[in-house]
Amino acid sequence: MRTKIPFANRCVWLCVLTLAVSSTLAYRLVELQIVDSANHSRLAADELIEKEIIPARRGVIMDRNEEILTNNIQHAELIANRYHLRELTAVVDGLAYNQVSHSPEWTREKNPAERRKLWMRKRSELLDNARRRISPDEKAALRRQLGTSDAKTNRMLEYDPDVCAYYYRLHDRLVAEILFPYLCRLQGEQGSRKYTTRDDIIEKIAQTQTEQYNSEAEKKGLPTRSYRNEIILAKDFTMDTAEKIRDALNEAHVRGIMVQANPKRSYVMPEMLCHVLGYVDHENHGMSGVEQYFQSYLAGVDGMREYRHNARGQVLPNEDDRYLAPKDGLNLRLTIDMRLQSICEQELDRGMRHFRAKRGCMIVVQPKTGDILAMVSRPSFNLNTKDLITPDGTFKRGKVKDGKGLPVTGDFNFACQTRYEPGSTFKVIAATTALDKHIMKFDTPVNCSPFSVGFGSKPINDGRFNYGTLPLYGVLKKSSNPGAARIALTCKWSNYKEYLQRYGLHQSVGIDLPSGGACLLADGSNIVNFSRIAYGYSVSVSPLHMAMVYATIANDGVRMRPRLIDRIIAADGSVYDECAPREVQRVMSPETAKTLRRALQTVTENGGPTGRGTATAAAIPGFRIGGKTGTAKKVKERGGYYEGLYTVSFAGLLPIDDPQLVVMTVIDEPHPTDCNAGGGTVAAPIFRAAAERFINVLNMQPSDPIAYEHYRNSKDRTAQQTTNLPRHP
Repeated sequence: MRTKIPFANRCVWLCVLTLAVSSTLAYRLVELQIVDSANHSRLAADELIEKEIIPARRGVIMDRNEEILTNNIQHAELIANRYHLRELTAVVDGLAYNQVSHSPEWTREKNPAERRKLWMRKRSELLDNARRRISPDEKAALRRQLGTSDAKTNRMLEYDPDVCAYYYRLHDRLVAEILFPYLCRLQGEQGSRKYTTRDDIIEKIAQTQTEQYNSEAEKKGLPTRSYRNEIILAKDFTMDTAEKIRDALNEAHVRGIMVQANPKRSYVMPEMLCHVLGYVDHENHGMSGVEQYFQSYLAGVDGMREYRHNARGQVLPNEDDRYLAPKDGLNLRLTIDMRLQSICEQELDRGMRHFRAKRGCMIVVQPKTGDILAMVSRPSFNLNTKDLITPDGTFKRGKVKDGKGLPVTGDFNFACQTRYEPGSTFKVIAATTALDKHIMKFDTPVNCSPFSVGFGSKPINDGRFNYGTLPLYGVLKKSSNPGAARIALTCKWSNYKEYLQRYGLHQSVGIDLPSGGACLLADGSNIVNFSRIAYGYSVSVSPLHMAMVYATIANDGVRMRPRLIDRIIAADGSVYDECAPREVQRVMSPETAKTLRRALQTVTENGGPTGRGTATAAAIPGFRIGGKTGTAKKVKERGGYYEGLYTVSFAGLLPIDDPQLVVMTVIDEPHPTDCNAGGGTVAAPIFRAAAERFINVLNMQPSDPIAYEHYRNSKDRTAQQTTNLPRHP
């Protein structure tokens, strides 16, 4: 009996142990098959599914005459997938095919089926050669040592790591041999003999430095670094080259290298309209201008192709395979007229070089619709290369520094984003208030003698001039500061503020571009501030704000929203959105607007009861042109004004009777050599040079054809005489 009791105990403990093991295994099987079946099925499916992104075509941008301004050039990227390049079953496909295809048996055998048998036989040999030659006990001990049960661990249990590493090196070398003839030409550096080598390709794929670090870290028990799973080997090469690379990889049965289409944005005229168009980043996302503002319209929706394959990389037809066609982006037709844009770009550059100015802009508005026909800002940049463009030349991005040592990139849109004190162009606000409120009339006398506002304030004057008494229109014609201040003070701040708001100066200008927001205005309830605001100081505006002020006067007193997009068009040619002109509000009566235009016409005239206007340099014989000059000292950052530094401007209306164009020209810090820096001597001549060309392009009819014909003949004779001057050796 004594011998049976211990035996019975052992049997009981054996049964308990067997039951515990069986229960654990059963629980694990239930967990795998029922609880986690969905997750494991999804993971297994994901490993067999490959997805290819089909990029959508980005919408094109065109001008109002449907001249294409942007292109989508199909480029390709070569991407290495490290997961596949370090998957043994995928690697041996390429190695086996490379070895057997160069063997005598392959050359002798012409039957494709027999050749495939040779390939599969070699593949099996390579896999068998890599298998571990260890007993089940050694494998169990190794599993306990590794601890985890992921795919990498299972591979280490099944295959010898040293042999696998050797296969990976051979496969990397095979990939490099296939790709080298293409990549060495693609990535060679201009002006040098440094080209991509086979070792460079291998280094990118293998990530040798990371491998060495991880090897040392594992020995020391330190955290390892993660590998980049997707490695860009080359980009921006043509689709023809991409097809050749794809064919070479398929022929060699190499997996893990993907050729992916990558549309690249290109600009037809990269040095023009850069601030309006904007540009995209390397992922084709808009970064500035219209490209950024209308990103959701232009981008479209990428498509997708999904297919399944087996462990050997063979594509398996499956009814669950999905294909989603890409949806191309919408096309934008701008209100910009590239004929006028080109003229503005050329004349602004010529004027800025002549006057040695740092910054400037020109804006052309169609007053009846609010259409922006041209918008030029300087400095600018090349849309394709991002090089900085100035009147002095073209420079690499980041090479030119400003006074604070910061790089000048040219991205800043001077026309919309800058803030400057407008000076005398702002005097039309006071004139509008006085005329529309019937406080004054066109020829109401205004005292323009110097005077002081408030105790201790500096007197308001016109420099060395004292105009005495001028009619209201004469205040604009002679650009009198005391006259404008007295008009505003007579109207009172409450009335003046009403017209500031009607003109929209209290809010953002409302264009479909990044802009600087509302105008900055001193507290007008303070009489000193109010008097200064009246002649364009203590107020900061954008050039586009002022352009829309004069467009309102040109449009019989109706303020339009500045319109940059004429139409949004779908890829099939149908109209997605008309983007019709939008009236904001009536600012003044048509009679007031007509009276203001009469006053602005006198500014360009050289005669009459009040004498010479400040903008006679803007006059074109045969055409009635109106406008207003502006000259303001540059403001210091910490208060006060710079001596000798000015921002000058001219707002021109062409023709004044029924304005078709409003042109706003602003030049920052001009340095004229033969005259004082002023709106009439700097900005007005630039306007006239552009306006003369606008007349020809748009076939505008002169009000006095005989006078215009004489003017043209005189200019032609002068040009011919200049051409025939003798040249000195």
